Amino acid sequence: MFPHNPTMSHAFPRPWALYLATFLTALLAAASAAYWALGVAGVAGQRTQAASVLAGPTVPDAKDLARALGGDLALQSKPAETTSTQYQLLGVVAGPVGKGYALLVVGGAPPKAYTVGSAIGEGQVLQSVSARGAKIGSALQGPATVELSLPKPPGA
Repeated sequence: MFPHNPTMSHAFPRPWALYLATFLTALLAAASAAYWALGVAGVAGQRTQAASVLAGPTVPDAKDLARALGGDLALQSKPAETTSTQYQLLGVVAGPVGKGYALLVVGGAPPKAYTVGSAIGEGQVLQSVSARGAKIGSALQGPATVELSLPKPPGA
């Protein structure tokens, strides 16, 4: 048979660099797969504790929440000094003027955080918060009907 295409009939040198790169890549992939397979087998052989799953939404502990907001439930065997025993101040976060939060117990309900200006109930609004107190009134700009304060910290 006579070669009809002279350019294709010449033997070109094989690209050994390409073969070597391909072999090294395959070797690296096999080593990586072996590493992960041995790692998974090692972890699967160990006994681990089952994770606990909570069934519903969790409510933060009132004592921890009060401590985070600056109060201390351990010190409060009775409600903070108020003109109405309906409100109990557990903690405050005072921000810039006109901003802040107060952790309040209203009428024996679980503690809840209120922002300045939010309605507390029965036509009452959280008017302002300070470093250790809060004021409640019927309107945001009106006179305060209830002034709440946190007890002094021990040693103060």
